[in-house]
Parts: sequence; C-alpha cells; structure tokens
Amino acid sequence: MSGFEQKFGIFAKLCTEDYLIRYANKGLYKRSLKELDNGVTVHYTWNEAAVNCQLSDGIQCTLENTLDHWECSCPADNICKHVLISILYYQRQYEAEDQVSQAVDASPGELDSASNVDDPKAVQAPDNHPLVTESRFRWMIEADISSLIKSYSSSLIEEVLFRLRYPEQIEIVDDSLLTVRLVKQEIEVSFTEEASLAKALCKVKQTAGHMAKLEALLRYRMQHGLNDTEALSGKVHDAKYSIETVRECRSMLADLLKTGLARLPQSYMAQLETLAIAAHSGQLPDVERSLRGIQGELQLFFNRHVRFSMQSVLDRVSKLYLALQVLEEEKVSAFKQSQLIGRFRSKYYTVPALHLYGLGADAWETRSGYRGITYYFHCFDDQEIYTYSDVRAVYYEDHQFSYTEHYSSFTPWLPNLSFRQFAGEEVQFRSVKVNEEHRLSSGESAKLTLLSRTEVEAVNLGKYMQDAASLLDEHSRPFELFSVPKEQLAMIKVARIVEKRFDKQAQDLILTIESDKGETLDLTLPYSAEWQTLIKRLESGYGVGTLEHFYAFVRIEQPRIYPISFLKGQTVISLKLDTGYGRTERFGRL
Repeated sequence: MSGFEQKFGIFAKLCTEDYLIRYANKGLYKRSLKELDNGVTVHYTWNEAAVNCQLSDGIQCTLENTLDHWECSCPADNICKHVLISILYYQRQYEAEDQVSQAVDASPGELDSASNVDDPKAVQAPDNHPLVTESRFRWMIEADISSLIKSYSSSLIEEVLFRLRYPEQIEIVDDSLLTVRLVKQEIEVSFTEEASLAKALCKVKQTAGHMAKLEALLRYRMQHGLNDTEALSGKVHDAKYSIETVRECRSMLADLLKTGLARLPQSYMAQLETLAIAAHSGQLPDVERSLRGIQGELQLFFNRHVRFSMQSVLDRVSKLYLALQVLEEEKVSAFKQSQLIGRFRSKYYTVPALHLYGLGADAWETRSGYRGITYYFHCFDDQEIYTYSDVRAVYYEDHQFSYTEHYSSFTPWLPNLSFRQFAGEEVQFRSVKVNEEHRLSSGESAKLTLLSRTEVEAVNLGKYMQDAASLLDEHSRPFELFSVPKEQLAMIKVARIVEKRFDKQAQDLILTIESDKGETLDLTLPYSAEWQTLIKRLESGYGVGTLEHFYAFVRIEQPRIYPISFLKGQTVISLKLDTGYGRTERFGRL
C-alpha cells in the first residue's frame, strides 16, 4: 500500500454517512448508494498526493484526502455523486478486505464466542456514547490553538477576532461529527475526530468558509471557558516603530509641561509639526494624529480664541505622554503596542449582521478643510454607537460640499432611501463592513432592510443614557489608554427647554434644558454663517418653545455639551440639518 493510499484509507474511514450528508445532501448520498447497488465499480490509480478514480460508467474523478479539493469530469459545479461513489466504493472494498483478514486471523473459539454474544452493543460502545464522544472531540478543547491555525493568514485571523466581539448564539449537535451551528449567520461547521480545521466541513466556500471554521471552533472553546484572543492577537500584530521618535516626542511634551502655556513660544508650533512628520515616517500614526490635535488646541490658545479649553489640552497631552511612556518601556505585548500605535488607514471587517437604531445626524467642518455629515446609530447587538460619515475635502477652490444636497441624496445600500430618512430609521444590515471605531463602510455588498421603528422611550440605550448631573461631573470622563479614541456621546431625558440666549462674546447659542429630575443643563450651539438660520429660529423659540418630555442626543467636550438631535416617539430631529433649512414641521411631531 502506497503512502498516499494509507492517508486516503484513513480519510475514507472518517467519511461517515453523517459526514457525507452534511457535506453534500441526503438525496445525493442515497443516489450514490443506489448506483453502487446497481453494480457501478471504481478503479483506483494512486499518485503521490492524489488518486485517480475511473468509474465503470466512464466518469473520472481525482480525489485528495480532503473534500475541500476534488475534480470530476462531469459538469457539476458542486460536489457530485461520482465523488461520493469513489469514496463509498473504497469503503466497501476496504471493509470487505478487513473482514476477511479478521476471519483468517481469528481462532474458531474466538469466532464462536463473538457469535454467541446476545447483545452486540456489549462488544463495543456505540459511537454516540457520551464518554466515547467526549474523547473523540476532546482535541477541540485541548489542542494547541497555534498548531491548528498554521495555514491561516494573519489578516484572516484578525478578521475572525474582530467578529468574536459580537454576540453569536451557537448550537451544538454531537453525533458521528460534532457540529457547531452559528445561529445568527445560519452557518454549520462539522468537525471530525481528526485535530484539523482543514478536515472540518462547511458548505460556505473559499475564504468565508475558512473563517467560519475558525470562528466556530473559537466560539466552541469560549463556551468551554477558553479565551484565545490574547494568544491569537500576538500572531496578528507585529508592532514596529521608531523608538527614537517616541523618546523625542515624550521629551518635548515633558518640556511643555515644565514650561507652561504662559511662557510657551510660538516657535513650539513648528517643533510640533516637525515631530508629527517624524512620527509619520516612524510608523506611529496615532502619535502623529495626537500631535496635530495638540497643535490645533495651541493654535486656539495663541489666537486667544474664546473656544480654547485648558482641560482639552491637558487631556490630549496626558494621554499621549502616557502612551509614549508605555511604548518607550516596551514591556507590554505586541497587541497592546499596536493599540497605542494605531493605523494609517482604517481597516474594515465584514460583520454578518447589525441591528441599528437611528439617532440623528450632525453636520461639521474642520479647521483643516474638511466638511461632512455624520450619521449616528445605536446598535442593539453590542450596545455601542455606530456612525457613517459622508466627508469631502474642500480646501481646493473648486471643491464644494452642500449639506442640503448630501443630506437629500440616496444611500448606497437602498436606491430609494435618502440619507435624511436613513438618519431616523431602524434598520437591519447584513454582511456590512465596519472598522475598529464602529464606522460603517459604504460598500454596496451590504444588504439593508428597513424595520418598523421602535419608539425611543422603549429602547434600552444602556451606558449612553445619562442624567444631567453625571455630564457636569468632570471626573466622570472615561479614560482608557488601550482603546480606540471615541467621541463622548450621551442621551439625556429632557422635561423642557427653560431658556434660550445668545452669548455674543463666545458667539454661542445657549439652550438651557431641565431634566425630568429638575436638574438644569446648558446645551451649546456655536455660531457660524452656515447655521445662522438655525440659530435665529432656535433663539426666537420658533418650533421649540412648546417642546416637552423628549430626549436630547449630545456630544460632550468638557466644559461644553453640544446637542446633535432631539428624539421623541418615532421622530428624530437632527438640529443643524432639519431646522437650519426650514424643516421645522418635524418639531410639531414631537
């Protein structure tokens, strides 16, 4: 017997009825058995890594010791009966030879004692016996995960790890195979007794099938109390960066803290720019972004701008300084280092399903010459806030961005759904791409379904539902070094708007709201020529004077709180976009 024939013999023995039915289907399996019963035979020609199977009806197949790779001369695109016949014929031939061999080797007494057993099951425990089953698939828990994923690329492992962040119910069927069903994705993966992901069965083909096999195994292990995230993350992230640049940046920030802002020369801005360029070439994208953020804050300080915030500068400098200190010491894992380093380009991963609830939209413009609209959604699956941003660079003279035009345009996922409607819908996404910051991709491969919108009062907003007192407490600001920077967002339950005033010095419209607990809170809308219509309407009270018992969705940038939208029942009003252009009829529905 050749070396490959031995491998194929082991593989054929593992191809149980349940295994083949799950890989193909029951009808195809029965037709294959019928063909064999009608006299179809197979001639095998063994090669080093494959076997050529010549069927008596003229069809030729080439098989390996896995069902992931096969060829057949018939026109079928998927696994065909000829492949099953080639495996089943070998099983019958092998079993017949094995029975003859056992009969020759056995003594007459042994044959008699075996034939006189009243209960055949007493000779050998059945395959589905709990103890046997547990031992057959124990490798799924006990095997070293590193050895199981040797054939997986780092990018594929990274995407599977990302998908593990989302809850997914699994169902386990334990018979001749151990089948793990990913309920939400409607995918089944069946594992054999052999400790190999390549031998697992999944009807999803190619890359998606490989990911499903690894995800099913990892979720099965998680259900048994094993968490492989840290071990796998080390294989994905290879943190390479310039340690010299890290030291230079930390030294410069230390000088800033010693000197203080009052004695800081304007030439410091040039030093920041030089270090930001060095951080870019030193493979430190998040350090570069943080340096430019500090640069923007200091520009407000040197210009004596009314919106300069000392607290914002301290927050940015403190977080960057601590991150640089951790990178310089090089004592944390490559995974945590990569969290501090960041990426130049955000990577998007496919998430099987997302159930989102529209919270409104906000229009914005940066000092660096970008304009855009960001749409906010609460996710029922992981209780996080997701965003979609439509952004354009407008620093060139011929580039324009009309908020009304983009707000009225249609989404890439449903041709008849405008972004204005999208901002206030409850939707279900399938196969949508998202990144670490929970931003949605505009990829058209995602499938979007509109759902009946739940009233906002009935939605569990979890950690985002806050009271006025907690928003005013500066010590409540979240600080997480090993996490993606996030906007600080909150939902407040408002009883009424008690005062509207325009601060001429700060050029801000202040809306003083009263919570349902009697607490008051100031919401700030900065003035700009783009929003003068909005400012005038809200200042005069037109459309909002009678608003009572609604929710305010806000962004917190201490010490100011900026409102994004008002919500009540099934209605959402995006303040800048729905009131700045005369759409105050929506206020009447609150």
